[in-house]
Amino acid sequence: MPKDIQPYPVVSEKAMLFADDGVEVSLRFDPEEQSIWATYQNIADLFGVDVSVAKKHVKNVYVDEELEKIATSAKFALVQIEGGRPVQREGVLHFNLDMIISVGYRVNAKRAVRFRQWATKTLKAFIEQGYVINEKALRESPEKLNQLAAAVRALRSEEKQVYAKVRECFKICSSDYDPGSKQVRSFYALLQDKFHHAVTGMTSSKLILDRADHHAEGMGVQTMRGDFPTLDEAKTGKNYLRSDELYRLHILSEQFMLFAEGTALAKREMTMDSLHKQLDRLLVLNDYPVFSGYEDFIKEEAVNHAKQELGLYKKRKKIEALGYAYDEEALAAGEYDELLIEH
Repeated sequence: MPKDIQPYPVVSEKAMLFADDGVEVSLRFDPEEQSIWATYQNIADLFGVDVSVAKKHVKNVYVDEELEKIATSAKFALVQIEGGRPVQREGVLHFNLDMIISVGYRVNAKRAVRFRQWATKTLKAFIEQGYVINEKALRESPEKLNQLAAAVRALRSEEKQVYAKVRECFKICSSDYDPGSKQVRSFYALLQDKFHHAVTGMTSSKLILDRADHHAEGMGVQTMRGDFPTLDEAKTGKNYLRSDELYRLHILSEQFMLFAEGTALAKREMTMDSLHKQLDRLLVLNDYPVFSGYEDFIKEEAVNHAKQELGLYKKRKKIEALGYAYDEEALAAGEYDELLIEH
């Protein structure tokens, strides 16, 4: 493959960049279907022809029954720059990889071969690794590199990832780690609360009690998969963290994991107590407050509060969706009961 082709483009949720011999074209990428899509303009830019030529060849591919229209075309919304400002166009016709390559062989066989090689390698990398990276573009853009670093840090800092890394390190050099013990479960719960307390001054349970509020949009939940929080999401303290708090949490988690990894690599003995003490030193070094310990046990209270607020939130949204103004006292007095039963 020629050196000037970028075999590992940056892939976002809906775009990937093909760059070859001075030509750069942004194409639509569907990660679920693992497919690439191009407009008439994209195809024209890829192969150095006028849009009218691209349209003619697409039509001929269908006339010659080389490909089926229903299997190779689809309409998507497209944001493009018009008059110096972004404009979203609905229902813009796109064509899949098979059509792009078919047209390419008809108008620019050499470029078509190189595009097919690039697309095959890129999609294979995405399928096997879950990502593809354009190293050249990242080196030339500190902003893009920082965005990628933040995204990776966010993934690495998920509690599941942190705990998995700590477990891995403990297996190598721990003297007191028993995966099934009550002490280990308490260790991870305290670890979580130390992180949360550092960035908010509150433990996970206190976060729920303080921020779960059915009057707030999303019930106060900042991180959820859909438009409406589930009970599991409402019962998770981390989901109430604001973006700036979450970012600081990610950085702290990354630093903590690096220490644990370094300790394991050096084969230094590690205990649950020593790891907690090191986290405390790390918090002091970063000028964060150190969690001094539990004054009361409020986990059950927090869970019940989350359930109650979620129930009230669902009722509030239903009442408002029916066109009525929500009033908490009226709800408590039963004034909405008939309305809620009917719907």
